[in-house]
Amino acid sequence: MGTAVSFPDVSCPICLDTFQKPIRMLSCGHNLCHVCLVEYSRTSTTSLSCPTCRKVIHMDSNSVESFPRNWTVESMVERLSISNKEQPTTSSTGSVRFGGGRKLTSQESIQLQILVEQDIKEKRFDDTIHILRRIVRSVEGYHKINHGINLVRCLFETDQMEEAKDRCKALQSTLNSANFTSAAKDVCKNCDVDLLHMAEDFVEKHYKSSIMLLKCAFKVIATLHSGEQKLNKLRDTAFRMIKVAKEMSRQNNRNAFKSQFGFMDEIIDDMLRVTDVDFKTKCEKLAWCLKHRASCFRNTSFYLQSIEDNKQAILLMKAAFGDDAKFYRVVGKCYNNVGVAYEADNQLKKAKKAYLQAKHVYEAVTDWNDDDDKQSSINLTENNLKGISDQYHNS
Repeated sequence: MGTAVSFPDVSCPICLDTFQKPIRMLSCGHNLCHVCLVEYSRTSTTSLSCPTCRKVIHMDSNSVESFPRNWTVESMVERLSISNKEQPTTSSTGSVRFGGGRKLTSQESIQLQILVEQDIKEKRFDDTIHILRRIVRSVEGYHKINHGINLVRCLFETDQMEEAKDRCKALQSTLNSANFTSAAKDVCKNCDVDLLHMAEDFVEKHYKSSIMLLKCAFKVIATLHSGEQKLNKLRDTAFRMIKVAKEMSRQNNRNAFKSQFGFMDEIIDDMLRVTDVDFKTKCEKLAWCLKHRASCFRNTSFYLQSIEDNKQAILLMKAAFGDDAKFYRVVGKCYNNVGVAYEADNQLKKAKKAYLQAKHVYEAVTDWNDDDDKQSSINLTENNLKGISDQYHNS
């Protein structure tokens, strides 16, 4: 009886599939498909870093032809293809499957994720973009989400915005796919945080992609988290929409923000569905979210909606805390926002009253992050009141 022939790993670290001839060997001893090496070396004409060990490899004559062929490995690949042909595999949600049907082991996937994260941390974005393009094209499920996020980050950092925008759309499509729910439990636990941070970065360069990323984060948060943690993350999502609204206003696209009313409603609705928190905590988090939505409306000149949301937030806090509501800064910020909205709508008497209420709350508040924040908020309302007085005087 013959024994099975054991072969060493014969997969390329870039395409992650079985090596395709010719196979080139770098000076560090690691191998790459010739085609992969050509694509990988386009970012530099003098050197590259090995995708396996990250050693800097100098290129002679500015050509990949200077790297020798590894005839030994080519022979192994040929023998392997004859003795043990890869069969097509059906990938389940979350599996990692590459062109030849080979699945990446869990250990390989973890090592790959660590390597990519290290490259990003050390700002070797060009080095990892080529690898990530190949991975995202071939993987499915939660791996596609995690690596897709890394690819968008690298493209953004290297200012490849057109591809970054396309990748944002692809990421949103993946998260909206039918199999996302079953894959969600395996999504990197910080995936939503990464999406929120990227959305914030994207705002000025392309606010539409920022909205896509925020909707991706919302999808993950809605599926993966519960309780107070979920409320905090939904509140953070709404907070970042304020920057989107400001940018849309700056670009004179205020009316276009109407198309985002539904998304803002979804955030509020998802907060209302959270049941595993106490009443006071839920009211405070919801008040913050309403305040953030009101800021979005105010920044895009939808003053009536802004005033209504701020008033609802104040009523929530009073229902939950009674007279003690004045000790929470969200109440002061809501009164101040009401004043700003009334002033912008030229309702000066109502604006003055709201500013005075904001000042009284600010002076009583006990949950400030620091004293400077408290004093700057008090100064802001005093300046707003002075502005109202000056307008009365001039009129």
